[in-house]
Amino acid sequence: YIRGTNGTSNGIIPMLRVFNDTARYVDQGGGKRKGAFAVYLEPWHSDIFEFLDLRKNHGKEEHRARDLFYALWVPDLFMERVQSNGQWSLFCPNEAPGLADCWGEDFEKLYTKYEREGKAKKVVQAQNLWFEILKSQIETGTPYMLYKDTCNRKSNQQNLGTIKSSNLC
Repeated sequence: YIRGTNGTSNGIIPMLRVFNDTARYVDQGGGKRKGAFAVYLEPWHSDIFEFLDLRKNHGKEEHRARDLFYALWVPDLFMERVQSNGQWSLFCPNEAPGLADCWGEDFEKLYTKYEREGKAKKVVQAQNLWFEILKSQIETGTPYMLYKDTCNRKSNQQNLGTIKSSNLC
């Protein structure tokens, strides 16, 4: 969804291709070293499966962006659903606002509220998504995994708000 025009977004993949080209363009002079971008996505995002394919060596080139470094920002609830072989709902961030802005119990309350309200774009088995993540890691080395709730729980700067990603290193 595009606010202001009531248009439909093409998702994050076309924009990530722009970032990919930017990373290739921004080097240290004479092609010595490409720029490096770390891109974090939460597993509730409706583009998660396309995101996992971006570095793969097969498929249509217009669906690839191999020069970025992909990572998942994983809430505890996802891992709990994987462990229990539960269902996992995928949301558009515009139709389910605030999920990226909270963690822990607040995240779980908001996420399950959106599930009850039927706002999910798609519902999958959490283990199926988990196995797709593992396949991508085996084939490409990514996505890297960081745990949203653990990072925020252990932060000594919680007064500054929710940590939403990390860096490349």
